[in-house]
Amino acid sequence: MAADDLAEALEQRDELLMACREVLLRIGTRESSSLVAAIDALLDLDDEASPGSQR
Repeated sequence: MAADDLAEALEQRDELLMACREVLLRIGTRESSSLVAAIDALLDLDDEASPGSQR
């Protein structure tokens, strides 16, 4: 059960990060671009660590 809860929490976190990323892309400042890059790096790291990753 705990693994299911963790997977759900991570899915919700990713959805929130993607929503924030979209807003930040519309702002277009240097600071928002830096945050977008940090979000992208975090999501890429998650993809590499997830089971079944093709990387």
